[in-house]
Amino acid sequence: NFLEQRNFSKVRTHHEMNWEGTSVHRPPLPSGFDIRSFRIGDELLLTQLQNDAFNQSWGFCPNTVEEIAYRTKLSRCDPDGIIFITKDTEAAAYCWTTSSESPNQVVGVISMTGVSPSYRGLGLGQIVLLEGMRHLSNQKGARTIELSVDSENRPALLIYKSAGFQVASDTIWYERNLSR
Repeated sequence: NFLEQRNFSKVRTHHEMNWEGTSVHRPPLPSGFDIRSFRIGDELLLTQLQNDAFNQSWGFCPNTVEEIAYRTKLSRCDPDGIIFITKDTEAAAYCWTTSSESPNQVVGVISMTGVSPSYRGLGLGQIVLLEGMRHLSNQKGARTIELSVDSENRPALLIYKSAGFQVASDTIWYERNLSR
């Protein structure tokens, strides 16, 4: 009410989702595809894939290679936790994970998961998500994994729910049109 009384309108809702567990098994890959982690020199590949995957998404602003290179070097980012599904030399899907550690626990985060438009409908989104979860759970020791997803992104919601994620809370986005 506070925002709406000030001419703000609700434009989007994001679900904050959590998964809890002890391990994730490696999913089978379709024939001809491989899984690998990020390597130095993959900055352009990751930038192009991320921009292609989210090009039509609400609120997405294309990234530059320099921005992606910077983010891959942040302390919470583990290059092994940026996972690609590839076919030959082409990147088909990715899952970018991060984690935060305290003395008592590791919390994993699925930062972004995307599939190239030319590879959608093959089940790669679920496979790369499970591989990211496997990395966080099995290699990092995370027992809780978090993510945020646009409530209108039905394909992503189905994938996350089928992997065991549950909605924990919502973030509501408001905007106000400013006239000159």
